[in-house]
Amino acid sequence: MCRALGLLLATSLLGTPLQGQDSLMARLRRQSDSLLSTWRQAELLADVADSLERVRATAGSDTIAVGGLRIIVNPSPLPWREAAERAWPVIDSLYGSVAADLPQYPYIFRAVDPDSSVRRTVLHVGVELPWDLDVRRTTTVLLTTVIAPHFDPAVADWLGTALRPTFRPEDERTAVFVQLVTAPSEAVRRCFLGDIARCKDVLQVGDSTGLVTRWYVTPAEREALVTESFADYFARGAAAPSLQRCRQHRDDACTALLQSLPPGSLPRPLGHAARLVLVREALRAGGRDAYRRLVARDRGAIAARLSSAAGMDIDSLVARWRDDVLGGRPRPLTLPWWAGCAAIGWAAFFGFCALRSSRWRL
Repeated sequence: MCRALGLLLATSLLGTPLQGQDSLMARLRRQSDSLLSTWRQAELLADVADSLERVRATAGSDTIAVGGLRIIVNPSPLPWREAAERAWPVIDSLYGSVAADLPQYPYIFRAVDPDSSVRRTVLHVGVELPWDLDVRRTTTVLLTTVIAPHFDPAVADWLGTALRPTFRPEDERTAVFVQLVTAPSEAVRRCFLGDIARCKDVLQVGDSTGLVTRWYVTPAEREALVTESFADYFARGAAAPSLQRCRQHRDDACTALLQSLPPGSLPRPLGHAARLVLVREALRAGGRDAYRRLVARDRGAIAARLSSAAGMDIDSLVARWRDDVLGGRPRPLTLPWWAGCAAIGWAAFFGFCALRSSRWRL
């Protein structure tokens, strides 16, 4: 009898925490279901509000269709159609067959009075711009606003900027050429001289291990990077002694400090224009479906994806990129024959004036 009472008591004591745990789990489950329901309702209300805002923003507007480009604009003097006719070939040449998906994403613009004192309705959808722009600037607005139908976060992160069509790709090539000849980097200089392996390193399409010594080859570069760019970052805490040793020309300390930086903090030897030119070269070499192949493997290595887009191995693509950049060398400035004569004449005139000054008299 006592044994039976003991077993009953033990069972009741063990069952009490279990029942409490079950009730706690049930309460948490109900709370999570309630939060999920609230979140879905909020998302639905946000969609409704966005739809209403779009209806309000596009009321009384016109739709201009040129190729795969769809523009919703309010009546204004802006030359939208002419600008769209200029922009569409540039957009189509960049995105190729993927540009056919652009009609799914119409662009909303609203031309407004450039006079800031004029009151106007505030809208939260679309892009506002003054209605006194010419064709060239209106076309530039279209090119800088368009977004690829298939946004690729990995490519965007590697590029460091958005991949958009441009009227003047030669300006990007010229900017990269200037970087190649002026960047204080041994790796960049070797790339300029024809070392494709170094070009792959500075473009970040090769082996990603040991980027510190791949990007900054000499101890002097690593020391300058630490002491000039990251001196304040390493001046406090446990890294301060290593900073002092780095300033004493201890390369092991400088390298260790750079390797301790958070991912993505190490400055790239070349700016984003260099990678933009590489992508444009891959898309130009790969034909109409190049961009579609580029975004098809969104989790693959950048080098493999660029090779797939261009239809060639990465070494050949980087070699073409280098030739393209070298072809963008700025043209030397040539002065007319009379400019030298004018310079000599002005020098003689000011020299004569100086000799007649009282300062030079004895």
